[in-house]
Amino acid sequence: MQLEVISTVTDPGVPGKTGDDRAGFDAAAGTSWVLDGATDVTDLRPFPACESGAAWIAEALSDRLMQGPQSGETPEAYFAAVLADVRKRAEAESRIPLEKLPGEALPIAAGIWMWLQGDEAVFVFMGDCMALVRSGSEVRLIGHAEKVEDETAAARRVMALTPEERMGWLRQSRRLSNEVGSVFGLGPAVAGNLQIQRATVTPGHEVCLVSDGLYRLISPYATHTLESLMADLSERGLPALIRVLRDFEDTPHEDIPRIKRRDDASAVYLKIEA
Repeated sequence: MQLEVISTVTDPGVPGKTGDDRAGFDAAAGTSWVLDGATDVTDLRPFPACESGAAWIAEALSDRLMQGPQSGETPEAYFAAVLADVRKRAEAESRIPLEKLPGEALPIAAGIWMWLQGDEAVFVFMGDCMALVRSGSEVRLIGHAEKVEDETAAARRVMALTPEERMGWLRQSRRLSNEVGSVFGLGPAVAGNLQIQRATVTPGHEVCLVSDGLYRLISPYATHTLESLMADLSERGLPALIRVLRDFEDTPHEDIPRIKRRDDASAVYLKIEA
């Protein structure tokens, strides 16, 4: 079986910006991915050639993922090599030695990567990027939906803080993420924390990899369910979903806390072919 890439989108939400998301695919290798760099929480800018540290790590990971796994290579071994190479690139491109950067200045990214192998799709993910896998009217979710719900609850608490307290909380959270390697980053612990799920697929299955920005249509915005989002995607396409997202964000919703009024949104929409 093989991948047919129907469409992709990477929408920064802010005109003129590259944004912190990246999406990509290599249909010949049977791989695709979505990455979401976490917004910078310091002014150090170790990677000044990029718009932000968040954009840098999403781009560095996406560039490296264009080199797909070797035949017989495990996802764990592949990502150990990917992360090691991204670390080497960081060491070469950072204007500040990595060992001198505080933990809150080291860039991190959520992401999900899919590898089609015969009748099985392997998903490797960290953070709050997810995949929706549709077969007929049934839609299966790959990933951690609870992380989006946790983020919404955290946003409610953080928005009640003063700006100084808010930044302190964000920096502490970033340091912890880097220490424990809970998302894609430059530390040694990441490779041991990869989340991996497998799904049996057949011709006709549809898959949509999404960053949390687009998943917000499901939670917390509740404009869609898993099923209705995939139905809309099939009937109207990704650009229409982005318009729904931006229209919702542009309308006041005081009951939904948001640290950023608009967030990056990215997706790769695929179909499994014989």
